Amino acid sequence: MSKADESTVSTDVSTATASKTDDDTILSVENVSKHYGGVVALEDVSLSIKENEVLSIVGDNGAGKSTFIKLLSGVIPATSGQFYMRDEETDEMEHIVLESPSMAKRAGIETVFQDMSLSMQHDVASNVFMGREPLKDGISGKLFRRIDREYMEQRSIEALDEIGFEIDPRAITEELSGGQQQAVAVARALISDPRIVILDEPTAEVSVEGSQKILDLIEELQASGKTVIFITHNLQEVFDVADRVAVLRSGNLVAELDNDGTIDREDLVGRMTGAIQ
Repeated sequence: MSKADESTVSTDVSTATASKTDDDTILSVENVSKHYGGVVALEDVSLSIKENEVLSIVGDNGAGKSTFIKLLSGVIPATSGQFYMRDEETDEMEHIVLESPSMAKRAGIETVFQDMSLSMQHDVASNVFMGREPLKDGISGKLFRRIDREYMEQRSIEALDEIGFEIDPRAITEELSGGQQQAVAVARALISDPRIVILDEPTAEVSVEGSQKILDLIEELQASGKTVIFITHNLQEVFDVADRVAVLRSGNLVAELDNDGTIDREDLVGRMTGAIQ
């Protein structure tokens, strides 16, 4: 990344460190709750997210999945609880503040929400750099604020190639398939070089072929060194790509399971519904 607006990621941190984490933990969620007056959306959730893993968050409607992701993304602040992230230089867990999307981004967390927030009438490169368009070097950029389209197109090609997609950066976004649009949204997240990528129901609006492409994309992200958190209602996708599964029910974290062949669909559904405690 050579442009100023793709600067080194910084974090909002305190000097506090997490008391107990595994060596491979990248993000620690400790006793986090979210209340809306008397309504409890999430209650006392603690979860360690491991570096370079694919973690799936599952649960029925109203289980707290969306709330949990919005907290990690800085869209809403937690009512109580703390977040810690492993510092790349010191290798220690440091307290981070996630009270706005910009804070989450500075901490190295990027989220692709279900609606993707793409501008369908614009081209691919414009969507990848939406809101952070690079300016040309020299006087044309500094004085006349001219956008560096050549850089945008080249960097878009590179970001898409990182996740296994070849898409013309000048293509109009609405003319792409659902899977390609999802790839553009992920590429937009990747240009800031995040450590954690969150995907919210990434296969919900795409074809079967597009869904497989997105599952391949998740594996590509992991292969490139990213930690991936994804939310899905499709349990087969969980078994296909997740390393671990976190089950939410009624705002509570009720299970953390390794996807090592010891769990099946009936077991997972039972934990989601409460049939298995």
